[in-house]
Amino acid sequence: MNPYLLPVLEFGPTIQKRLVSQIECGRLDEPTAPGRFSAKEAIAHLADWEPIALARMHQAIEKPGSTVEAFDEGEMAIAHGYAQTDIEEQLRMYASRRSTTAAFLRNLKDEDWGKAIHHPERGVMTVADQANLLLGHDLYHIEQITTLLGEKTVSTW
Repeated sequence: MNPYLLPVLEFGPTIQKRLVSQIECGRLDEPTAPGRFSAKEAIAHLADWEPIALARMHQAIEKPGSTVEAFDEGEMAIAHGYAQTDIEEQLRMYASRRSTTAAFLRNLKDEDWGKAIHHPERGVMTVADQANLLLGHDLYHIEQITTLLGEKTVSTW
């Protein structure tokens, strides 16, 4: 297993909280680009998505080869009222849920990492694939939220 996987997964909510704290309150509801979530919606999405990811990993271990349901993120955002959520509450929920996911992953047997489910859009995904997908998902939304910080995110090295 990648030695960075679990520590970096655990960093996700902390990094998002630090980023959000640097954004002016009035900008948290701005879409980061046309057709993309606002910072508030992105954090609600991350909090909402975490138990889905965990359930899929459980399913891979308990029912290898089974098919998981695909979700429309835009529909979820509307149905779950992401735009009306409290970002601080969503950050806490995201951190708590990610902690649960990380604890689950820490306790896996070596053979569990290779167990897989079938995703209707992504194909066969092992538990390791799904855990790594969470890293990519985090980074995608980190990039998204940093667009609101503008030049503050540009390196000076």
